[in-house]
Amino acid sequence: MSNKGKGICLVLGPVVAFIGWILYQATFIGSTENDDIAGLLSNAEGGTVMATVVIILIIIGLPMFVAGIRGTKGQAGGTFETLGIGFVTLAVIVFVATIGLLGTHVEMGDKFAEYMAGTQSTDAAVAAKSMDAAYAAQISTGAVQAFNVAANNIGSLLWGAGFFLIGVAYTLNSSFKSIIPAIPLGPLAAIIGILIIVSVLIIDPTAGSNTAGIVGGISFAISVLWSVLVGAKLATSSD
Repeated sequence: MSNKGKGICLVLGPVVAFIGWILYQATFIGSTENDDIAGLLSNAEGGTVMATVVIILIIIGLPMFVAGIRGTKGQAGGTFETLGIGFVTLAVIVFVATIGLLGTHVEMGDKFAEYMAGTQSTDAAVAAKSMDAAYAAQISTGAVQAFNVAANNIGSLLWGAGFFLIGVAYTLNSSFKSIIPAIPLGPLAAIIGILIIVSVLIIDPTAGSNTAGIVGGISFAISVLWSVLVGAKLATSSD
């Protein structure tokens, strides 16, 4: 792949995926905690179109990013860069694999709304049956959500570890400068990695998923900036 192609992938891929992530957070999460299953189901109700948009954006954007970041191999060289790119690639695989679960949430959200409406029936038998179905929907969705949270935490840790290692590699071995030379790529990537790891391992268990989501979201936004800085430089350089 040419430098221009790598650069375009590094600029467009993360931006497209990040837009999908923002839409996902705004539409399906909001201020709801990860363990508030009823709240998550309510958020997902009627979200088929938005879920489709989110899934398309993420499954297009993240693989583009991987194509670009793997194309940068050799800019810093060495074990740290190889491991870092490998970890980030694994993180993308996890994120792409789990985003499909959003469709399940939307389907169960619609059913949950139907069941909850049934609990208001004047027929006691219908109301009781609807309540049982609503509880069952929460239980099954809770199991899916537990897997989703665990998988996304693993993906985030891989992403954070990958960026930290890439940051170490660029700090130690690379003279490559971004489109804005004053911004040091190595330390910036290392900071991104540390923030994401801290958000998963420390902030989430102590301050809650919403606070961790804010810190993680800011960190992901900075990683998009890092990618754009590298990609813009590559896209404007000769092969």
